[in-house]
Amino acid sequence: MKLLVDCSPLSQGGGVQAAIAFLANLQERSDIVWQAVLPESLRPFLPIEVTADARVSFVRKRSGLHNVAMGRVLLKIERAFSPDVVFTVFGPPYFRARACHVVGFAMPNLIYEPDGPLGSRTISDRLRNWIRRVMFRRADHLVVETETVRTRLSQCLGIAPSRISVIGNSVNPLLLREAIAHDPPMGRFGFLLPSAYYRHKNLEITPAVAAAMQRIDPELDFEFRFTLEASSKNWRAIKAEAKRLGVADRLVTLGVLRLGILARAYREASAVFLPTLREASTAVYPESFFFGRPLVTSDMDFARELCDDAALFVPPLDSEQIAAQLVELARSPELRERLFESGKRQLSNAFPQPAEKFSRQIDLLRSMARSPIGDLAAAARDSGKPH
Repeated sequence: MKLLVDCSPLSQGGGVQAAIAFLANLQERSDIVWQAVLPESLRPFLPIEVTADARVSFVRKRSGLHNVAMGRVLLKIERAFSPDVVFTVFGPPYFRARACHVVGFAMPNLIYEPDGPLGSRTISDRLRNWIRRVMFRRADHLVVETETVRTRLSQCLGIAPSRISVIGNSVNPLLLREAIAHDPPMGRFGFLLPSAYYRHKNLEITPAVAAAMQRIDPELDFEFRFTLEASSKNWRAIKAEAKRLGVADRLVTLGVLRLGILARAYREASAVFLPTLREASTAVYPESFFFGRPLVTSDMDFARELCDDAALFVPPLDSEQIAAQLVELARSPELRERLFESGKRQLSNAFPQPAEKFSRQIDLLRSMARSPIGDLAAAARDSGKPH
């Protein structure tokens, strides 16, 4: 099988981790001929074994209309390589491949109702989402990480569920190499928020939560640890709100972390907090279970499917209720132990091992390359016409 891996739409967060995991696994396979395309902006955050691989090329990209030019670049790369199948790790894809095109989906704002705090604010927001839906519809096959998302995406795009495969998330194989320390750290109770900034992550609620916790239990020594760039406008806004509420000392950022440093951040945390409003999936859940840290997350359909009884569920927009449950967690060793044990079970029951996930991905790509869709793409490629 000749495989072109398209990582060009990626910019930050869990999608980058998923791409790194996929490429690291590909490097161990001698039966697959492959090339990968990544944005130049990701180079500083990638392992040296990825950046040094001659099969990996980097492209510079900007935003807006440059995406059209990016599509032309990718088509040129595809023509030169002539793959059997193209895998865009997470879309929307910038181009319509001539080969059979499999596209991963991780854009929750497209599949949840456009109301509440995350509703489309402007006409341009709505137009952008319409374009994204068109781009996803033209993929030959889509990949999601939960049944909840498959159902929602099928309804959103108006396509048959058979055009969507579910391959669950897993712990990044590079994180599996890290030593695990299950004993919680002593001293200040640290809540890790291991997330890039997106509106739907709902990180802005944290200052209000911290202020409420301080009122509820003034003696509790706690801290929220973000993984945002210290100079970013989003972190500065969160920090300014914390200062206004008198809890600036309760919020810190560790910066954008490479995987090895991220592992240390998990080990040094007392618990993990993700107040997200929408997810297509998230690596935070299996990572929390893997590192043995109690997880607190939103009481939403995607979280219930992925976590079952292994998380403390909170109403994501109610800072007072969140604060009360976080204080209870910090003060209750019994609750933390229950979540720790449930997390171990849930990691085993609900999330594939990294090797199993990669095997499922390769099996899907092979089957698509051999499918009637793949045959049609091959015929179109040979004739020089788009399928």
